Amino acid sequence: MNQHRIRTGLTSITAVTSLLLGASLVGADAVYARSDEGWRPDPTQRVGTYIDRMAKDLDLTEVQQTEIHKIMAAEQAQRDLQRVDTRKQITAVLTDIQRAKREEIMQTRMEHDLDRMTDRLDLTDDQVAQIKVLFDAQRTNPEMTRTQLREGIAAVLTDEQRTNLKDRKRSGGDR
Repeated sequence: MNQHRIRTGLTSITAVTSLLLGASLVGADAVYARSDEGWRPDPTQRVGTYIDRMAKDLDLTEVQQTEIHKIMAAEQAQRDLQRVDTRKQITAVLTDIQRAKREEIMQTRMEHDLDRMTDRLDLTDDQVAQIKVLFDAQRTNPEMTRTQLREGIAAVLTDEQRTNLKDRKRSGGDR
């Protein structure tokens, strides 16, 4: 009987710990999506790389490549919806104090990431302000996808800065 209680207790502790860790990670997901901007490929680029590799390794036809791209794009859209739903569920579980603390953590992380981008890409004050607006928009609108954020940021950057990002992505970047 004691072993059953201990096992049940450990299971409960594990579940609560996982929920809290998940809340902190998913809550900051929007920020983490920003934090690697320019240093990791976005999902669309990963799909392209994956399909290119499959095409080469498996000698895929254009039709097969197109079909695989459709399958993977649908899967990515499903993941985006799941991410939004998960955020909403976790937010519903948190208390007002916890939501405020999560917001504060996300704000601090966003500022750190924006500082890092500014240093690495030599952003102007105007660019910093425009990118901050984009970060805030994604933080307050969980339906805004990472791809939309990245496209918005790319639109703010100069050609030289975009090239710098691409070069970082090819070389593995500094993370």
